Amino acid sequence: MTPNNQLVQLVIVNGPSKFDLMLSLFDGNKEPRRTVQFRVRSETGRMEINHEVAVTLVQQEDGSGESWNFQGLTWGQSISHRVRGYYSSKRRTGTFNFID
Repeated sequence: MTPNNQLVQLVIVNGPSKFDLMLSLFDGNKEPRRTVQFRVRSETGRMEINHEVAVTLVQQEDGSGESWNFQGLTWGQSISHRVRGYYSSKRRTGTFNFID
């Protein structure tokens, strides 16, 4: 187990627009849940995959209006995982952590 119960840290190489991030947060209480897609690269850099995330929290990271801390849920093999990360909607990059 890594510090702060973080299981894996991935690098976001492409992600949603600021508007799509907002829609996932505010239009997310009904089925089907609105999600956004983050394209992430593994720690080794050998593989890139897409993760669909239902955003449950967004917080301004600084005063720019383009840097965000977020939390959400992603699903894999019929179980959900909580995630946390940092995301720049201007550069569409950041980091992505699975948490327990």
